[in-house]
Amino acid sequence: MKQAIRKYIFRTSYHDHILAESVCTVTSSQLYDVGVKYYEQINPNDAEMGKKVNAAIPDVEKGLILSDSRGRGVFQK
Repeated sequence: MKQAIRKYIFRTSYHDHILAESVCTVTSSQLYDVGVKYYEQINPNDAEMGKKVNAAIPDVEKGLILSDSRGRGVFQK
């Protein structure tokens, strides 16, 4: 599930070709909704779904630099 959420973050991010960086465009609540929808497809009857989805969401905010050419992005550390 972590890979699916990271893929969603990068797919929806803004890619600045001049500065060679990717900027996050989603909020944590949007990621939670996406995680719940994804997890319901895998295991719809799990009672601890909310805890597992929260554990899979990385600590990112809207406007945060995910990756750049200088190696200072959140997902590059």
